[in-house]
Amino acid sequence: MALGSQQANVQAMSDLTGLTHDIFVGRVVNNVRRDSPTAMVFQDAAPGEYKLEGQNMTFAVDLRFKTGALATNGMIPDHVGLDAVQGQITPIRRYQRIALDNLVEQRASGEGSFEDLSDRIFDQLWDAWSSMEIRHCIGPSSGVLGACESRTSGTVFVIKDAYGNTGTNPLSNISEGSLLAWWDMDATAAIDGAAVVESINYSTRAITIDSEATWEPGDDIAADDPVYFCTTPLITADYFISERNLAPNGLGTIVDPAAALSTVFNIAEANYPRWKPFRKASSTFDHLELTEHWLQLGSKRGFPVTPATDVVIAYPSAVAQIARSLMGFQQQAALGGDLQGGYRSVAVSGINIVEDTFFYHDVAMTLCKDYLYRINLGGDADFWGEDGSMWSRIADFDGKEAYVVDYLNFMSNHRGAHGCLTGITTDVTDEDYSNVPSY
Repeated sequence: MALGSQQANVQAMSDLTGLTHDIFVGRVVNNVRRDSPTAMVFQDAAPGEYKLEGQNMTFAVDLRFKTGALATNGMIPDHVGLDAVQGQITPIRRYQRIALDNLVEQRASGEGSFEDLSDRIFDQLWDAWSSMEIRHCIGPSSGVLGACESRTSGTVFVIKDAYGNTGTNPLSNISEGSLLAWWDMDATAAIDGAAVVESINYSTRAITIDSEATWEPGDDIAADDPVYFCTTPLITADYFISERNLAPNGLGTIVDPAAALSTVFNIAEANYPRWKPFRKASSTFDHLELTEHWLQLGSKRGFPVTPATDVVIAYPSAVAQIARSLMGFQQQAALGGDLQGGYRSVAVSGINIVEDTFFYHDVAMTLCKDYLYRINLGGDADFWGEDGSMWSRIADFDGKEAYVVDYLNFMSNHRGAHGCLTGITTDVTDEDYSNVPSY
């Protein structure tokens, strides 16, 4: 250091804490993206000629072959009549609610915030809506999230079987802050408790909830009791309701991989076997089994499975298994497909097979896109603003609230056009392909 240098007297920037402050740059980074090709299939589905009005939407389907034509010596045959079968669906209601403190909103804006609070609230709302779309498109109309595997204490239980499908991890659809309720299968045959998720152990699937008093106010949750989302942890509140039997008709109802339903859309499968999707238990799950399954599905439904009409959706481990079986053909590198939304597929016989990490872990569904419908009543999801504004003042508080609503349902007027392979086993580990955090 030169003699007489002032460098030693320069005050360090860290000493000027009273004169400096942080500048916030950019927006909050979203590290929790939730994309699903299954949801995109339903978002792309059109209503066709169907519409929801009145108490029920009634539609008609032919479920028997038309017969009566024959060759004769000139005699004209008797008339053979054919009556259509009537099905029904009803619209369901979906909501998401947000609230803002006016003072907090004013403070959390400008240079002192990464982004305006109202913008962040909107982003969170629509992200939650997207998560609901994924769950509803894949799951059944029962709305079941999973079931209790075991009870550790009054505030801890282990969850299993997403969508009611044995072995599928439900934690893809649950996070801290979720509102859960459970149905007592034995004692009351009713919702017996509700609470807020406080924490999740993703390796054991153990969920800790915030209040034993609201979770088990009477009976204890037990093995196989189903779990649902709900409106509030207070089951005595006048606006408490769970999602049980109030969800739209996702693939859990339309294709019903567990074959648990006997009547769908008011049509009994026992009376009309062509109303059943074609389901078959998997044995090898390779490209040969898939090809055989498509030939069988085409025979059952009466028209072939083609790349133009059908798409196959499976859990990533199942798609990885198919890719392995194609190694000798080099198809996974050269003969896949690019789907809407940027999804890259593996292809067998030109038919796209796409992976969905939210899907049933041991099911591969072949969906005929021409027979999937998304029917809205009153338009797509949007903020309710019939009184002139999307915001409503909160009574007795300096704040405001808004909610998003849509009325819709999903349907297929030809359930037999779809099929699935069930009970898939692979040479890879399913959990390696899970979208839940790992330790």
